Amino acid sequence: MARKHVGRDFLWIVACALIGYGCVVEGEFLEDLVPSGPNLGASALASRCGDGVRQDKEACDDGNSASGDGCDAACAVELCWVCQEALPGARSACGPQCDAAAGQSCFMGACVSCSDGLRNGLETDVDCGGACGPCVQGLACGAAGDCATGFCTGGVCCNEACGAACVRCDLAGAVGICAYVPENETHEQQACGGGTSVCDGKGACKNVASQACTKGIECLSGKCLGGVCQ
Repeated sequence: MARKHVGRDFLWIVACALIGYGCVVEGEFLEDLVPSGPNLGASALASRCGDGVRQDKEACDDGNSASGDGCDAACAVELCWVCQEALPGARSACGPQCDAAAGQSCFMGACVSCSDGLRNGLETDVDCGGACGPCVQGLACGAAGDCATGFCTGGVCCNEACGAACVRCDLAGAVGICAYVPENETHEQQACGGGTSVCDGKGACKNVASQACTKGIECLSGKCLGGVCQ
């Protein structure tokens, strides 16, 4: 059995207990001491997330185990935050990734603004719509509130309400203007709800040849003979 010691010998005993190896004190070999408490042994020296010391595989350590402050409970940097240390291994200081004073906000980990010349974030067009100001006529939209005109039809800010069957606001050459669907447009049958009638180029649906009619105005050809469009 090892003798009891004080002073320097005691410190050696504690050190040996911490590293878990046998030691020699004044020529005597001390038995390996198995740490029994939670604060003894090599495990006590291992880093702990939330101890304010960034080491090992920790991406950050701000001295707590709370999430929502930039460094989460697993010591990982949270989305839209940046964490830094004044010295290697020191406590992490975390702050927002984006500069709110410059009009930036964070969207999916990227800094966006309503003046960066890009269509990003929740914008419906470049620097407008969504959380930004309304878009002018002819630009893309997702809802009426995205448009300065107050009208959004077919994903485009329109000059007026444009919900009738044979009018559209996204026709080539007239984007942003509610215009008649031309008679030869490929989608005219869908506009009128099927293959039995089509747009006449003047904002109305007309029956095609062989469809039933009572008068010529109902037919695309303008002719109704024997109760059938010609």
